[in-house]
Amino acid sequence: MVRGIQTAEAAGWLSNTDPSPERERALVELVAWTLSSGSLSLSSRGGARVSFVIDAGRRDAFATVAAAAGLSYQFVHDDDTERATEARPLEDGSVFARVLHAMGVPAGGKSKDGPRALPSFVRDLDAAGREVFARAYVQNRAAEFHDKDTLTLQEERPVSYLKDLTVLLRRVTGESVTYGDNQITVSAAAARELLD
Repeated sequence: MVRGIQTAEAAGWLSNTDPSPERERALVELVAWTLSSGSLSLSSRGGARVSFVIDAGRRDAFATVAAAAGLSYQFVHDDDTERATEARPLEDGSVFARVLHAMGVPAGGKSKDGPRALPSFVRDLDAAGREVFARAYVQNRAAEFHDKDTLTLQEERPVSYLKDLTVLLRRVTGESVTYGDNQITVSAAAARELLD
């Protein structure tokens, strides 16, 4: 436990270490990445693991944010056409997963039972931090259409989670974002704010 805290402090992953603004933004973005298209698991033996699904067009974005976070990683399932490519932390990956968990990323699968809300720290972020979170979430999760500029996010999660995310996206963009029936719809105007 103590060694894990020391590792996280040395990496600048804890708020009491006064991380650089770039490192803070990277941590916020990786929380959004985990919630939108990743997973975090904790084992009964004390181990922890986080993985991030990487779409082909998002490799460079992940490389940039991982470098800013001081996170080394490897790709798995890269050549497997039946499974999504994932990035998994290498050194200190278990410590990093525990840091994300302490920031409010829930362990386990995403379902209609949970999580019930975004991590509480997201509401307290400044405008730039909220924008980092919102952009990462939408860029990883949204489905685009060929014939219209709106986006949809399919989310089989509690209504309270959908509402929380919708409020955040509205607050960041100042544009129309609605939710209902396991889906968030991002208006064309809001999409332009999030994808530019």
